[in-house]
Formats: sequence, C-alpha cells, structure tokens
Amino acid sequence: MTCSLTYDLVVSWDAELNALTERIARPMFTRPEPRSTFGDLVRALLADVPRKNSWQLADHIGHVKAHRFEWLLNGAKWDADALRDEVRAYVLEHLGRPDGVLIADDTSAIKKGDRSVGVARQYCGLTGQIENCQVMPMLTYASAAGHAFVNRRLYLPQAWADDPERRRQAGVPDEVVFATKPHLVIDMLEEEIAAGTPFRYLCGDCGYGRDPDLRAFCHDR
Repeated sequence: MTCSLTYDLVVSWDAELNALTERIARPMFTRPEPRSTFGDLVRALLADVPRKNSWQLADHIGHVKAHRFEWLLNGAKWDADALRDEVRAYVLEHLGRPDGVLIADDTSAIKKGDRSVGVARQYCGLTGQIENCQVMPMLTYASAAGHAFVNRRLYLPQAWADDPERRRQAGVPDEVVFATKPHLVIDMLEEEIAAGTPFRYLCGDCGYGRDPDLRAFCHDR
C-alpha cells in the first residue's frame, strides 16, 4: 500500500493543524499572542527535534530566545483539565464509537535531577528497570477509527506526598494526596464516565488487572 503525497495534501494538513490548535487554545487564552505561542509549541513538539527542551524547541521554530515557551509553560495561567476536555471532545468527534476501548497504561519520563514533581527512583516502562523518573498513568481511547490519549495523572510517590517542604518548593497543590496508580485510573474512569465517553471495555496490564479495587470498580459499573 502506497501513499500519494501531494502539495495540496500537505497544505490541507497544515490548515487542519492550525484549526485544531486555534480551537484548543481559544478557550484558554483570551489574547492572540499566547494562542500563537501555543500553536508554535505544538508544531515544535511534533517536529523531529532531538531534545525537546524549551531552547531546542524555540530554535527549531525560529524564536531568538526560549522565553515565550518558558512563559507559556511556567508563567501563563491556563487550565490543564480544560485543555484535556477539549482534546477529548476532538478525539471523540473523530474516533468515538459505542464499542470503544479505554486502555490504562503508564508512561515515564527519565530525569537527572530531583526537583521535578514526583521524580523518584522507581520502575520505568521505557527501560524496563529502576530509573530516576516520573511516572504518569494514562488513559487512551481506541476504536476501529483510531487511537488517541484522552486522560492523564502524575503519580506522586508516598515520599513526596509526606514531605511538606518538598511539596511547597515544587508547588504541589494541597489537595493532591498520595494515591496508588490503580486508584488514579479509577479517578480517570470516573471522569470519562461523567464526560459521556463511549466505551465497552477497559484494558490494562497485570499491574492494573489484578488490583482488587479497580476490578471492583469495573464490576460495579
């Protein structure tokens, strides 16, 4: 099977990406400048940039300095859950099916320092061994039409949850408490059910499948 790549097709992809980033950014940012920066950041993240830090991304997109991306990520006020909701709505418009499947799995981000929220020496799915990393339980949605991320949580290890000073320095909200990864998945499932996400099955590896609380939640539903 071959794909005929034409100029018009590439232009249509560019127009669709512009429309999508504008749709997602408009509810979060009232001014056009942060919406434009958001669009630039999305394009840079999608590009073949070896190290996706603010400086490398800014250089790729043609910014002289990284301050616009750094401000968007660390200084601008925007609602990550509202962003998640808009992404979910877009996904379900295109992929939603009554027999859809939610898949629970972890993704990891390897870190060198100790200041990123939740970073600890823990199992890393990227390498299959213990690493200094962050771990994020994720929910993805799959149907015959495709597959995409719809929800996420950052796992906060017990040592982090019980350390007030470390929490304060990292800006961890008071309402964020320790929860096991299966319980984070339960929280996300409740959000998907409340949002009306159509699905018939939940899939996960044995770490989730053997958890009694998650199994009980699914049975009760």
